[in-house]
Amino acid sequence: MTTIAHLREAHAQLQEMIADVKTGLTAENLKIRANAKAMHTLLCDLAIKVREHLGEEDKEMYPQLLKQGNSLKHTAWNFIAGESELRKEFEAYYKKYLKDCNYQFTDAFVAETHALLDAVLARVEREEKVLFPKLEEAGLFGTEQAVRSHG
Repeated sequence: MTTIAHLREAHAQLQEMIADVKTGLTAENLKIRANAKAMHTLLCDLAIKVREHLGEEDKEMYPQLLKQGNSLKHTAWNFIAGESELRKEFEAYYKKYLKDCNYQFTDAFVAETHALLDAVLARVEREEKVLFPKLEEAGLFGTEQAVRSHG
């Protein structure tokens, strides 16, 4: 079931994983083979988690919001437009580096990864501060209003 609590839990998991990657994704840390291997696994897991989360929002949350009144519908369209850009950036990054999770920790890779993770974090924070309070106010995606999830 997709509820605000479920979405917040997914956000907390994403934030934790991103914090771990951002902390570990340094030139000094990556010189240690075990650290590089752990970071590789974590980054590939994070990519899957981000894709699943964006997909869940696309399938479960936004279609419901577009059926609401003008204020929520307008907010939903703003978030959808922003997500579209983030999704394009993420998919380009994913295809470039993570499709087969076969990449090297080059300076360009590290810089692009940090930039993308910053964008994902900004999106999560915006949803938490702007979107979720509006959903709560409208009584949407609470336990009683849960929408069936595909994931």
